[in-house]
Amino acid sequence: MARKKSTEPTIKLQDSVGIEQAATIKKQFSEALKSKKTVSLDISAVTDIDTSILQIILSAKKDADVKEKEFYITGTIPEDIQKLLSLLSISLPLKAEVPVV
Repeated sequence: MARKKSTEPTIKLQDSVGIEQAATIKKQFSEALKSKKTVSLDISAVTDIDTSILQIILSAKKDADVKEKEFYITGTIPEDIQKLLSLLSISLPLKAEVPVV
């Protein structure tokens, strides 16, 4: 029997995400990169994000590239987060259908 491909994101962050969650998020990425060919991240419910989390996301992207795995952002990126990314000149890997507001 063929296994149905999940449409759910691998990792979903929400609310205010900061240094307090860094170790947990880093572990989630590490485990996902070990077990999955494609790792996706949904940050559509994030209200505030710490630069330490952005560093972890960028590091996960690098790890995915080295391991020849796909890594991308799904969902709508909140406007405040987009402004922060722009201010920091950070470009996240977006899946083609990600709406930018």
